[in-house]
Amino acid sequence: MDPAMKSLKMFSKNGRIQSVMKESGGFDRLNGKSRFLSINLALLILGLILSASIFYGQTTDKKSGTFTDPRDGQVYQWVKIGNQVWMAENLRFKTDSGSWCWENKEENSKNRGRLYNWAAAMQAAPPGWHLSSDEEWKELEKTLGLTKEQADQEGFRVDKDSLLAGKIKRTDAWPNEYKGKRLIITNETGFSAVITGFYALDEFTHEGYTVWWTCTDDKETAWLRCIGFFDNTISRLKNPKKFAFAVRCVKD
Repeated sequence: MDPAMKSLKMFSKNGRIQSVMKESGGFDRLNGKSRFLSINLALLILGLILSASIFYGQTTDKKSGTFTDPRDGQVYQWVKIGNQVWMAENLRFKTDSGSWCWENKEENSKNRGRLYNWAAAMQAAPPGWHLSSDEEWKELEKTLGLTKEQADQEGFRVDKDSLLAGKIKRTDAWPNEYKGKRLIITNETGFSAVITGFYALDEFTHEGYTVWWTCTDDKETAWLRCIGFFDNTISRLKNPKKFAFAVRCVKD
């Protein structure tokens, strides 16, 4: 049940709503002495409903917001894209093992997030969130403009207008031209992807790319998504789990 409706139901059970309906001028049930006009009570109820809706993040028309990871107090942006709610930043939670900051500098994680091997990525999501799956990425990509057939393909994929990754790249984080060809970057979804690079074979590498793990695996490998500085494709590939990539979570 919606917390706001639950609050209203509890209010009704206490007899306060009924008393307003029975007594047109007011009532003295709250403390036995004070009298309140029914309009004041109506405003109080409305305030409780709005407060509950805002507190629980269930305002129906809300498309973006923030949440706090209770494990370390870090605050993240989130955004609704289609029917999904995605984190609008890369995860920064420091696991006991299996995660790194770019070039081992903690300050780099503020913008880029941390890089996780697959095992760490599977355990790193905040409560109420989970590591995005291959199918959830396909749903996002279809919202961005891919057909089902294109979303199911392995390798480099782009929509007919070559705008695909440009719809999720943060506008101030990527070059808008490559070899004289303009790259249209709008971030119209609010996904706000930034460049992260990745960690592999004991070194930080591939500056200019961003790779995200999915939770969908096949023994030694797992599906990933990759975007780069040179075009607006989103790659769907499998990779060994020992590599360390960025993490984006989806709300449960």
